[in-house]
Amino acid sequence: MLSQLRQRLAAGGFMRNVATLVGGAAVAQFLPLLFTPLLTRLYTPTDFGVLTQFVAWLSNLVVLATWRYDMAVVLPKEDDDAVRLMVLALLFNTALLCVLSVPLLLGGGWLAQQLGAPALAPWLGLLPLGIWLAANNQIWTNWNNRQRRYPLNAQGRVGQALAMSTVQLLAGFGKLGALGLILGQLAGQASSWLLQSRHDLRLLPRWWLTARAVSLRPLLQRYREFPLVNTPHAFVVALQDTLMVQLLTLLASAEVMGHYGLVLRVLKLPAVILGQAVSQVLYRDLAEAHGKGQPLRPLLMKAQLVLASLSLLPFAALLLWGEPLFALAFGEQWRDAGVIAAILAPSFYCMFVVAPCFMVPMVLSRQRTSLLFALLGVIVNLGTLGVVYLLGDDAHQVFRMQALAMSLYYLSYMAWIYRLCHQQEAAHA
Repeated sequence: MLSQLRQRLAAGGFMRNVATLVGGAAVAQFLPLLFTPLLTRLYTPTDFGVLTQFVAWLSNLVVLATWRYDMAVVLPKEDDDAVRLMVLALLFNTALLCVLSVPLLLGGGWLAQQLGAPALAPWLGLLPLGIWLAANNQIWTNWNNRQRRYPLNAQGRVGQALAMSTVQLLAGFGKLGALGLILGQLAGQASSWLLQSRHDLRLLPRWWLTARAVSLRPLLQRYREFPLVNTPHAFVVALQDTLMVQLLTLLASAEVMGHYGLVLRVLKLPAVILGQAVSQVLYRDLAEAHGKGQPLRPLLMKAQLVLASLSLLPFAALLLWGEPLFALAFGEQWRDAGVIAAILAPSFYCMFVVAPCFMVPMVLSRQRTSLLFALLGVIVNLGTLGVVYLLGDDAHQVFRMQALAMSLYYLSYMAWIYRLCHQQEAAHA
């Protein structure tokens, strides 16, 4: 087995590509974790609460920026079609930047009041720029994925972490408060995009000519499920986290929001980024295997085994010793964040291991059913949370119910995906 693994690594196969991205993602997550004990002593839980709200809305709106045509870039057989999809994604992203900038700059204070987040009001004008930078990152991540330029994606993640942490640390010493955390977020996104796209920016005029050379209507028709189905799906998934943040904003204290934000920073976001690193490689390989009529389950199982082996010990440690670990690492005032981390560890572990499954519906054109799964997850999760909080007004009980509901959701989704793969294999046979 070890000799076969070495052969795969030497041949530049799946495991080597995964190792490249996971290595970059691991370094990218180590840097923020290294700086976080300093940041938690420079910023208050309320500052982190504002950042959590800002990132929640950014993550929700960024899925609308490209109409998900960036996800389709991996699929065409011809590079010219992929270039046209790139141009479409860039145009939609820039259009959203223009549409959002004026109302958020002029009416940010009113909107923040309506959201029950007045502390966010001064910084909502920065949200369109953050969305534009994050969407550009997604576009080039998928383009590099298509070109198998995985080192560029890994470099982008490391650059993002380094720039974000450095700016947030300097801004913390400068007493900029929540603004410093948000500026660090924007600096990280900008650095990642420039590192990933540095070989292609000079090609943009040529890409524009390629896009204009033929009608884009057949391409829009061929990949219509991405704006019509995948965009609502991704929006619903992101909205679930945003509504969770909004629920805590309305029903809990800013301090609870800050503790939850720290948990997302040191637990969920690293899990998402590492899961995405494996999924990027898997998405390209799944599309290629499906085009050749090969089974998808072996690739999927391999990716999930990689993630399960990487995450078992860290999540087990958080489950058992989350409270003392957070108090030791980040200071006594963050002890409650450790309690929240221990409660949510099982659901984050399930999310981490199941992450590759979300690539399969896009390859098999089953995004409509996947959207129904996402809607069901939102209803069950937020419905349960709302009832528990209104009856008991206990934030920890809310997190316990969220962990249970989302663990069951992820396992059910994984069972459906494997059934879908089995049906695909039977159809090819």
